[in-house]
Amino acid sequence: MTRTRHARRSWILVLLPALLALSSFWAPPAAAADPPATQIPAGYILVDADTGVVLLAHGEHLPFFTASTIKVLTALVTLEHRSLASTLHVSALAASQPASKIDMKEGSAWTVDQALHSLLIISANDAAYAMAENVGGDLSGFAAMASATGRRLGLQNTDFRDPAGLDGPKGFGGGTKSSAYDLAIVARNALKVPAIADAARQVTYEFTDPTGAGRRLVNHNRGFLTSYPGAIGLKTGFTDQASRTLITAAQRNGRTLIAVVMGTWDDTGWAGYLLDEGFSGATPAPTPTAPLAKLPPVRLATLDGRASVFAGVPSVLGSGASKVASTGAKTTSPTPQQLTERSTASTASKSAKSAAVPAPVTPNTQATSSAKATASDGGLTIGSVLKTLGWLLLILLIVGVALRRRAVKRQRARRIERLRAHREARRRGMIDILEVDDAVADIRVVPARTAHHVASAGKRHPADRRVVRPARPRRPPAAPSDRNAER
Repeated sequence: MTRTRHARRSWILVLLPALLALSSFWAPPAAAADPPATQIPAGYILVDADTGVVLLAHGEHLPFFTASTIKVLTALVTLEHRSLASTLHVSALAASQPASKIDMKEGSAWTVDQALHSLLIISANDAAYAMAENVGGDLSGFAAMASATGRRLGLQNTDFRDPAGLDGPKGFGGGTKSSAYDLAIVARNALKVPAIADAARQVTYEFTDPTGAGRRLVNHNRGFLTSYPGAIGLKTGFTDQASRTLITAAQRNGRTLIAVVMGTWDDTGWAGYLLDEGFSGATPAPTPTAPLAKLPPVRLATLDGRASVFAGVPSVLGSGASKVASTGAKTTSPTPQQLTERSTASTASKSAKSAAVPAPVTPNTQATSSAKATASDGGLTIGSVLKTLGWLLLILLIVGVALRRRAVKRQRARRIERLRAHREARRRGMIDILEVDDAVADIRVVPARTAHHVASAGKRHPADRRVVRPARPRRPPAAPSDRNAER
């Protein structure tokens, strides 16, 4: 009985792990998490930031009001034309924008870095307007620049108007519209800019404003940043017409995903659901017949990035740029009031000059103007002639070098042929060689049965010729008896 019980226990210990392994192998895969039981977004998209592959999407190409999420594109356009250390002058229009705002004062000067943190962390509308006016001159000029940047990045359904995302009567041109697909392209380019990515992921940020007051900013997206594992930003938005919009990004195990949600009050819930689907691998896999869509490649280059690339260019090619890069001088732009005063002063001075000194058109004036035009044309012609002469000299130099190399090769070939002929003549033992010059024609190889030969014949004076005859064998001396007999 004891042996039987021990045998049964041993069989149970052996079979139990096998059964557990088989049960885990045969168990059906875990079902994907259900979407939130809340308002379905009007448009959403989930993208792999590294490859640009679209993993999930719904209504991704439908344009909607963007609210403050479009401020990410405003930041991209600003950093494309201004450095972080440059200065922004605040106008009355920028200072009068509604909340949310950082409370910029009219006439104050803020750095782009301070305005960028205010724009991305607390969604400051006055910072967005200050960027637009200083970069584009005015709102319409900045809208044209942002549209051009959007076309270069690959945006398809974006109509950029208001840099802050305001819509309706408050927004410039009625407000900006875009799609989840286009906002994903903007987000993917923004994550490649360290200044934007670092500012968007900070929960709090402290700095001293131009008035000397200390500021402490708390991120409007702090709920997502502090609750979702691996969250790295990016931007929230809300207006009455747009409802809640959200651009989110998260990173796990070296993989970065971007989720864009538009037109739902549960933006955080749906963004978290999309990111979970992406990280869990529940998204559809590409097939040869149905490949997944991809976003355009990252194409934005900031001004600071371009400056760092060309930092090693010698100063000869650009002394002014190298001096600015070496000294680290800050570039400043005139305020709108200064621009207005300058234009008014220039117009007044021109009108005063025209009133004081009339300039009727006379033949002498026409002759002078024609002479100036001729002189200018002559200068241009001389420059073109000098340029042409330079090219001709370069071509002649190249041709001369080529001809010289060809002549050296031919001379070397003749020398090699002469040496070969000398070796052959010495091997056969037929001639003595008299060095006259390097010409191969001075050597004649005579057959061995010839009685004699002449070296260097016909090229020198006859007295300089040396005839070489083969040595004849001498007869042995005759014996005395033979001599007497002969006598």
